[in-house]
Amino acid sequence: MTDTRTLTHVDTLRLPVKQPFHFRYTLWKPSHFATGLEQHSQQRSWRTFRVGELVCGVVLSMDGSDTVHIEVYSDGPWQQADRDRLSARLIHSYGLDEDLSAFVALAEQVPPMREPLTALAGMRQSCPENLFEIAIISLLLQNATVARTAQMMTNLLDHYGLIAEFDGVRLKAFFTPEEIAGVDEATFRERDRLGYRAKYLGRFAEFFTMHDPDEADHASKAELMTEFQTIKGVGPYTAAIIAGHAVRDPSALGLDVWNRKLLAKRLLDADDAEAEVVMTEMHRLFPGYEGLAGLYVIEDAYRERAVVELVQR
Repeated sequence: MTDTRTLTHVDTLRLPVKQPFHFRYTLWKPSHFATGLEQHSQQRSWRTFRVGELVCGVVLSMDGSDTVHIEVYSDGPWQQADRDRLSARLIHSYGLDEDLSAFVALAEQVPPMREPLTALAGMRQSCPENLFEIAIISLLLQNATVARTAQMMTNLLDHYGLIAEFDGVRLKAFFTPEEIAGVDEATFRERDRLGYRAKYLGRFAEFFTMHDPDEADHASKAELMTEFQTIKGVGPYTAAIIAGHAVRDPSALGLDVWNRKLLAKRLLDADDAEAEVVMTEMHRLFPGYEGLAGLYVIEDAYRERAVVELVQR
């Protein structure tokens, strides 16, 4: 039976944001599949985090136009170090202090980008997952449909994660590297139905028991990506997802078949194009911001048909 934790309110945070900032499209991405880790309404977002040994839940909303208001819930004693760690995680996860002006100035010169820029103005990349968690999701996305990825994610969270109850919601919480380090490959393959990915999950866990997965803002991002690719099973596509999300590299763009077609349609007016052709065009139009530009195109395509709808609350 999955461990269920009832969280209690322990703190209130107020974090400034650099304008322009789009609260809803930064925290909720219409293209993202359901994980059970978060829930969104028009005005608020609920999300679980692992902060050190603690299971935490947060409720985020806007306080005026330039401050994010966060109510914090926890399953244990809350210290100043935990407050600092969570604050840093939230700022980094949602790019609250990022300046989008250079990207906007560049993208405004590209006519097909004007509609996404208007509709999503102020949207940041979002990655509430730490390095370990986004690495797991990236592994599950390899050679899989969204439905298959969601199935594998559900299996892992149900078998090794937790349930957190707070502020009237019931959400899943991620497992830590230590909590799956002792699981053998056969269990991942047979019980969790991970297929070939089963042989890599233990290696991911081992790597992150030796590397703090919350330390995403590394001095040398290139060095981190090189080190991460030493784990068998991590190639350029997976590293690009990690770089573009957890490490917040605005140039990193991971192309799958569906994203390639969306970008080809928007920027090349073609139903499809070779990955090299799409990447060449992205480099030409958005040097240094290929990943962020791709994000705007992709999320704009899903605005009217979100994978997970907003709740009425």
